[in-house]
Amino acid sequence: MIRLHGYFVENLMVRCSMKRSRWMGVPMNYLGVVDSPQFRATEKIKWPIRLKITLPFLFLALAVATGVTILFWRIVLENVDERFNNQLYEAGRLTADAIASIESNQAESIRLFANTAGVAEALRSKDAEEVRRLVMGAVVNNQVQAVEFIDTSGALVLAIRQRQNTETISYEYVQDGLPVFAAWPIVQKALESQPGDFQKYASFVQTDWGSYFYVAGPVRNSAQEITGVTLVGLPVSALARMLREATLAQVTLYDFEGQPISTSFPTTGYTQPLDRSLIDEILTKQDISSFRRDASSRDISGKDLDYGEILGPWETNNGEDIGLVGSALVKNVLITATLPSRILTISLVFLTVLLIILIGFNLSTVITRPLVHLMKATQSVASGDLEVHVAKESNDEIAVLADSFNVMIQNLTQTHQEMVSNYDSTLEGWVKILEIRDKETSGHSQRVVELTMAIADVMGIPEDRKVTLHRGALLHDIGKLGIPDSILLKNGPLTPEEMKIMRKHPAYAYEMLRNIPYLAQASVIPFCHHEWWNGNGYPRQLIGESIPLEARVFAIVDAWDALTTDRPYRKRVTPGEALDVIIGESGRQFDPRLVEIFAHYIETNFLGGKVTI
Repeated sequence: MIRLHGYFVENLMVRCSMKRSRWMGVPMNYLGVVDSPQFRATEKIKWPIRLKITLPFLFLALAVATGVTILFWRIVLENVDERFNNQLYEAGRLTADAIASIESNQAESIRLFANTAGVAEALRSKDAEEVRRLVMGAVVNNQVQAVEFIDTSGALVLAIRQRQNTETISYEYVQDGLPVFAAWPIVQKALESQPGDFQKYASFVQTDWGSYFYVAGPVRNSAQEITGVTLVGLPVSALARMLREATLAQVTLYDFEGQPISTSFPTTGYTQPLDRSLIDEILTKQDISSFRRDASSRDISGKDLDYGEILGPWETNNGEDIGLVGSALVKNVLITATLPSRILTISLVFLTVLLIILIGFNLSTVITRPLVHLMKATQSVASGDLEVHVAKESNDEIAVLADSFNVMIQNLTQTHQEMVSNYDSTLEGWVKILEIRDKETSGHSQRVVELTMAIADVMGIPEDRKVTLHRGALLHDIGKLGIPDSILLKNGPLTPEEMKIMRKHPAYAYEMLRNIPYLAQASVIPFCHHEWWNGNGYPRQLIGESIPLEARVFAIVDAWDALTTDRPYRKRVTPGEALDVIIGESGRQFDPRLVEIFAHYIETNFLGGKVTI
C-alpha cells in the first residue's frame, strides 16, 4: 500500500512538472504579447535618438567653423608688418609697466624698513648693529638686493648688499660713515620732504660698487622727525634680467647719451648706441598723445638674428626721466599671434569646450534618464517585484522599449498569477485526495488554513511568509499518503508499532516536498508541526525557538481543530474546554507567547459570541 501511494504522489508531481515544462515552452503568441493592443499601438517616432544626438553636434560644428574662419582672417591674412608692430608696441608697454611695478616693490620695502619699530631710533643714534638686527629678516624674506641706511648728514650708517655672481645668496655689510650719499639728489629730496609727504624718489646711480637703480625715502620717528634716509637698490643688470622675464623681450637700458647701461641680450653684438637725433625724437614724442602708437623704433642687425627695437623714456613713478629703455623682438618670418588674437583664440577654445560639456551633459541626461528608470525597473523585476511600471517620458525608441517592458511585465504578472493558481489548485487536489482517503479529517485542512491565516494577520506576519504559511498548513498532513490504510483508517487506538509508523508521516512529507523549490520553505510545517516546545515531540525532538515559527503557530491551530471536531474515537469538546486544554499545554507542548496570542483571538472571536459553534 505504501508503494502504491508513493507511486500515486510521484505521478502527481511528474504531471505537475510536465505542465510547468509545457508552459515554459509555449510560443510568445500564446501569452498574448504579440496580439496585445498596447504592443501594436506604438506611436510614430517624431524625434529619433540619432537625430537628437546629431543636431547638437551639427550646430557645434557650425560654431567651430565660424570661429576657425575668424581666426584664419585674423592670423593668416592679417598684415605681417602691422602685426609685428603691434607686438613690438605691446612689448614696450609691458616693459614700462614692469619698471613701474619693480619701483613700487622697492618703495614698499622702504616703507617696511622705515616703519619697523626701533629703526628710526637706531638710525638717529647711528647704531649700525641694531639696524642690521632689526631689518635683516625683512631683507632676506623680501629678497632685497641692496639697502642703504643714511643719517641726516648724508653719511652711511649701514649698507646691506647682496653679493653678485655667486652660486649662493650671501650679503656684505658696510658701515664706513662717509658722507658719500649727501650729494645724491634723491637723498637730498628725501631729507627735505615734509611731514605727510609719502613720495619716494628713484634714480639710476653709478657707484663704486656698481650701477644701481635706487629708490629713496625718509625715515621718521614717532614725532614725525626725519632721522635718516633708506635707499633700496637693484643692480641694473638684475633689472634688465627681471624685465626680460616679465616681457619675454630683450631689454636694454640707456643713459641720456644713448650709451647702453645694461642689457638682457646674451651677446654684446646687439647693444648699439643710440643716435642723438633718435634720442631727441624719443624725448620729444613722450608728451604727444599719438606717441602710444607712433613710438620711436629702430632695427638691430646681429650675427644670427634681426631685431626690431621700440624705444621710450625710462621714467620713474614720479614722472621723472632717468634714462631710455628699449624693448626688442626678433623679426621672425613665421607668423605669431598678437595678444588680441591670442585672447580671441583662447576665448573661442574655452567657449567651445564649455559648449561641448554643456551639450554632452544635457544630452546624456536626456538620453539616460529613461534608461536609468528602465534599468531600476528591470532590477526590481529581477528581485521579484512584478508591480513596477515604467513611465513614458519621450516619443522615441526608448519609449517603445518602455511600452514593451510594461507589456512584458503585465504578461509576466498574469502568467505568474496563473501559474501560482495552478500550483495552489494542484496542492488542493493533493489535500482532497488525502481527505477522500481519510474521511475522518474531511474539511480539516481548509479549517486549519483559515484559522492559521487569521492568527497570522493578528501577529502581523509579512505577506511573503503568509504565503508559505498558507501552503504549509494546507499540506501539513500530506505525508500521510505514505501511511498504510490499515494504520491510517484504523477504527481504534494504534499499537506502539503502528504509532511508530504513523509518526513517520512528517518525514514522508519532508521527503516529498524538499526538492520542489516552490514548496521547500512550506515544508517546515508538515515536517515540524508535531514538535513540542519542551522537546518531547517528533520527529527530531526540537526544543523552543529552534522549532520554526510557522510550525509553532500551526501546531496550536491543528490541536484546536482536532479538539473541536468529532473523531471516530471521541466526541468534540466546546471551544472553552478546548481553549483550556491548549492553555494547559502552554510551555510544554506549545509556545507560551503564541498561546497567549491564540487565546486572546479565541476569546474575542469565539467565546465573545461573535461566532456560534
